[in-house]
Amino acid sequence: MKNAQSRYEALHPLVEEILGKLSEKIGVNSLFFALNDSSSNFIVKAINQNQELIEEGSTHVFNHVLCKLVIDENAGKLQINELLTSPLTVDHPVTKALGNGSFLGVAIKNADNEKIGTLCAFDDRPYDFSPSDLALIEHYADIISKSISVETYVIKDALTDVYNERYMNRLISSVTIHPAFLMVLNLDNFHAVNAKFGYRVGNRVLQVLADRLKYVPIPNHVVGRKDGNEFIILAPLDEREFEQTGAMYADYIMAAIEAPIADIGFEPIHLTASSGVSLLTGDYTNRQTQVYAAEALMQQVKLDGKNGILFVNQQREFEQHPFASVLEEELTHALERGQFELYYQRILDMKRGVTVAVEALLRWNHPVLGFVSPTDFIPIAERMGVFGDIGRFTIRQAIADREQFEAKFDLPVSVAVNLSASQFQSNQLLEELLSFSKQANFKQDRVVLEIREEVLQTGRKKAIERLELLRSAGYRLTVDHFGSHYASLNSLLHLPVQAVKLDPIFTRRLAQNQLEQSMIRSVYALTEALGVSLVIQEVETLSQYKQVEILGERLYVQGHYLHHPQPLDKLITDFAKKMQPLDV
Repeated sequence: MKNAQSRYEALHPLVEEILGKLSEKIGVNSLFFALNDSSSNFIVKAINQNQELIEEGSTHVFNHVLCKLVIDENAGKLQINELLTSPLTVDHPVTKALGNGSFLGVAIKNADNEKIGTLCAFDDRPYDFSPSDLALIEHYADIISKSISVETYVIKDALTDVYNERYMNRLISSVTIHPAFLMVLNLDNFHAVNAKFGYRVGNRVLQVLADRLKYVPIPNHVVGRKDGNEFIILAPLDEREFEQTGAMYADYIMAAIEAPIADIGFEPIHLTASSGVSLLTGDYTNRQTQVYAAEALMQQVKLDGKNGILFVNQQREFEQHPFASVLEEELTHALERGQFELYYQRILDMKRGVTVAVEALLRWNHPVLGFVSPTDFIPIAERMGVFGDIGRFTIRQAIADREQFEAKFDLPVSVAVNLSASQFQSNQLLEELLSFSKQANFKQDRVVLEIREEVLQTGRKKAIERLELLRSAGYRLTVDHFGSHYASLNSLLHLPVQAVKLDPIFTRRLAQNQLEQSMIRSVYALTEALGVSLVIQEVETLSQYKQVEILGERLYVQGHYLHHPQPLDKLITDFAKKMQPLDV
């Protein structure tokens, strides 16, 4: 029960929000959310109006609570307006203790459709629950269940049950985890295990190793799995102890890897690993460099013959982009020299097969370096403090291009523009966007502002205030890369957005991974329940498109399989040839 409580702790704010909404609609004394197993019922969150009938944080014998009756019901719901008149409850311990009362409960389910908890209304007096009361609790129980399913898929690796890469990235980027020991390890020649014993044995080996890594004697460590045969180990560690204690941690980990694995294949399996170790410090701006150092060291071990560990030399610098110094120099002049261009990629309505919007994608077309990836130059521009001007150019140009397109074809079209963290937090840009919205003939409802999920996790209250200002001004809002940071589930219920874009990592694994299909189905069901549109991005293959197609009709898709990004003139030319309506 303790593990379940902590595992779903991220959903507590969502549950509090739901209980608050229910208390405004249903006139009973107590509303609560409980988790249970075969022996205990734990009250996770509770609201009491006049007297404390339900104590938040309390644990009760499962067989002695009304929640068990809900779990036992095939329908997963139970309504009793008067406990003394129902044969189910007339002799129940709760009725004997209170004398009478009323109860309404609906089961909460996990990703495997197992009943693991209840959302309940309770009073020590009879209460005539209406059909709308039941429907309301069922609605919010469904939202909690779907959120639990999504949260499970978001943080856990399906095969090994350790944390997945997305969640590990969140831990690594968290300011609360430093200083920390970080090891990136890759199993040597693991393809030989699959070739000799088959993928089923290979998967079992990964599960055994993951279990071993979870139980190495390293205080408060966490284990994650990247794609394939690569693992990440993260543990708090004082910077002064990095050299000595870090070496000890590494020895524990390598011993767990190298111990023979028996009783799986026809013979014991022996493995080694190539590893890189870095120290995560409090310098958040340098965090990605610290992570890159561990990855680079692991690759160096591979190149040097495998089966070893390299520790970062804290005096040594790792630069992720080989032309970083060149980019810094060139970025100062790129905007005034007209080197930035916008390309547009269509977003399609899955049901109707028509384009509903285009996303503006920033490109840096350097005369010598060619097209420089935004992932390379945007972080540098942010660090240099020059991205504000670049971001304003992007928004203004996208708005102008949208108006040109609409004037050309006399058809409505929306344009989606990404806002970086610094842009979203900029008061100057906020004022400019609000000013735009007041201009005559400016169609702000045709401008979609996309904000990445992690941006909304910092200063959530202020972020919501900014979103509300932008929405009240008429802009449409989308949460980008949804699912990369599970904590957004807490706030999705009341984020003033019209759409979410799923993290593309789910799309990339969609064709071959049943878990990713289940994840998308759960997110789709959750967004449906909340009345929010879902966009599946980076659909690159026919197989991925077919998988998305069977998920549901109220989906939107985007990716190279459907449409490659184009400059405005090419988009206009192609559109003129096809004359496909952009039905918005």
